[in-house]
Amino acid sequence: VASADFVVAIYNPKSKKRTEQIKIAQEIFLKYRDPKTPVGIVTAATRDNETITLTTLADMLSCEIGMQSTVMIGNSQTYIWNEKMVTPRGYSGKYKL
Repeated sequence: VASADFVVAIYNPKSKKRTEQIKIAQEIFLKYRDPKTPVGIVTAATRDNETITLTTLADMLSCEIGMQSTVMIGNSQTYIWNEKMVTPRGYSGKYKL
């Protein structure tokens, strides 16, 4: 998946007992993706204590990640705009506007 350049969502990525899997996932993605690839981390989505963190693939492990987190790893086209993570669809080269 990391080499296919898909945007990837990792649900429930870490717990008290499962701490290594997110590190291994980062290592795998860093083999195929730029360390500056945008990563979004949403914790406690839709709850009063929801947090949203934008970071990079290289720095994601320095952020708070737990059982209530969803980690979104961008692809080669993903960028940050107005504090949002954006991945354009594949139509930019298909149509002349």
